[in-house]
Amino acid sequence: RLNLADSRARKYLQQQMERFLFEDGSVEAQGYVPPSA
Repeated sequence: RLNLADSRARKYLQQQMERFLFEDGSVEAQGYVPPSA
């Protein structure tokens, strides 16, 4: 989880939002496994 009180977490979140909105948009979290149906 991101702790928004931590400036590093806020910076990371901002970078990820910019990548998603203005670049390729295919950002995946490391180790993420989508839930099975």
